[in-house]
Amino acid sequence: MLSEETIKQIYFYCDEKRPDAIYADDLDIVQFANKIAAFVEPIIAAKEHQRCVKIVSSMKLEVSRSLENQRPK
Repeated sequence: MLSEETIKQIYFYCDEKRPDAIYADDLDIVQFANKIAAFVEPIIAAKEHQRCVKIVSSMKLEVSRSLENQRPK
């Protein structure tokens, strides 16, 4: 989902030092980012599916019902 280069660029943008931050010395940022992406991917897909159902329902109710029954896995 995210390339290693993209993950590194995002990491370098993370320079805000919050007082409640959690730091880890032995953390593979690429692995961590990929685990986060894998976790949120189905959540994002489900939200996008619901958005599509809403859009289609305003156009054609039959198609909307059919789409609603085809939920993402």
